[in-house]
Order: sequence, then C-alpha cells, then structure tokens
Amino acid sequence: MPMALKADVSRACRKAGMAKPVDLVHLSTLTMGDRDLEQQVLSIFLSQSEIYVKSWKQAQNPDTRMRAAHSLKGASRGIGAWELAELAQEAEMPGFSDIEAIESEVARVNDYIRSLTRQ
Repeated sequence: MPMALKADVSRACRKAGMAKPVDLVHLSTLTMGDRDLEQQVLSIFLSQSEIYVKSWKQAQNPDTRMRAAHSLKGASRGIGAWELAELAQEAEMPGFSDIEAIESEVARVNDYIRSLTRQ
C-alpha cells in the first residue's frame, strides 16, 4: 500500500473538519523545532498577510494583483496554511474576484496564530 502524501492527509483532515488553519508540524519542520523562530515567522506572517490582501484590493492592474496573490500563496505555504494557499493560488488567476473568501481565510489563520501566542 502506498504511503499517504502530506497533501492527502491534509485534504482528509479538512474534509473531516479536523484541520487546523496552520500545519504546525510543517512549520516545526521548516524551523527545525526552534520555537523562537516559529514565533518570529508567525509574527511576520500576521503583518505581511494583511499587507498582501490590501495590495491585492488596491491593485490597479492584473499583474499587481497576481504578485500580491503569489506572495500570499508563498507565505501561506511557508507556515502550512494550506487552505489559504489554495485560495491565493486561485486569486493569481485572471478574473478572480472573491476577495471576501481570501479575507475570511486570512482572518481565520491570523486568529489561530494569535490564539497560539496567547498561551
């Protein structure tokens, strides 16, 4: 039997309603378990994610929107915010207009991050 890929596990968790907005195992792997670094990365994401959304909304042309969405996608993948990364990937496409979905998922991810730092 083939091994499940991380993406398969993530999809199954989302489908079952068990997925967290941020994959902390992924983040820990990237930071080699350094908790201080994890906090720094999450803190940077909090501010940058809002900047990317604002940039997307204020963009005057499709290229600027695509770059903002691309940056949000990369940042989301970096912390393991898979659902947000998928939405941001959709937002890279011409004609995407569901910024409310992006804003909602950014808020969900950022609320989750803030809940981690309050502990």
